[in-house]
Amino acid sequence: MTNLKNETPVQIIVNGRAAMTLMTSTENPTDLVVGQLYTERVIETYADISSMHTDGLQTSVVTVNPFEILLSRKTVLAGCGGASSFLDSGKLGTITSDLAVSEHQLRKSAGALPETCWHSAALFTEDGTLLTTAEDLTSQNAADRIIGWGLAHNTDFSRTYLLFSGNIVAETVRKTVIAKIPLAATDAEVTSASVAAADDAGLALHRITGDTVVTLGKISRCTP
Repeated sequence: MTNLKNETPVQIIVNGRAAMTLMTSTENPTDLVVGQLYTERVIETYADISSMHTDGLQTSVVTVNPFEILLSRKTVLAGCGGASSFLDSGKLGTITSDLAVSEHQLRKSAGALPETCWHSAALFTEDGTLLTTAEDLTSQNAADRIIGWGLAHNTDFSRTYLLFSGNIVAETVRKTVIAKIPLAATDAEVTSASVAAADDAGLALHRITGDTVVTLGKISRCTP
């Protein structure tokens, strides 16, 4: 068999302790690691990272205040959710935003998604400017890569929207909400748990189907 996608474990060491292991498909884990540490509430900002070094399948991170970081060791497998307890809207927080994107702009933005048989994501400013793209084995990983890049570039997530090329699950919603991105959309499927979590947290969730944009749930930030 040829052209098989790599599925590689990346172990994250935080302040000398094994924190978690991620399964990923790409060689550069930096954005993924930063995003994962943020969405798992290990760090609050990019400035919380004092240093980061990748050596083979291991990425070591030292935080600014190492004695204030509490960790529980876990493995995040491809396709599996992480901390499902954070789907509680009281723990996620609530997004309040006046951001609005036209259906035309949303459909046009979808054309910038990387073409892949796996999962890709793209982050845009509210005027449709493409900021960055990512692809990985899961939408969760793609979201973490986008968020990690945004943190490193001091991005105001509250004035952005996030598009996916693959299915959205509840864990993907959790990560999006933690970053306070007010709108997410996909051209694929969305689980009922994702819609419920998005509604509770104030995230607008949409599906792009050809020339149609469908609002999934109670909240819409898409205008005709």
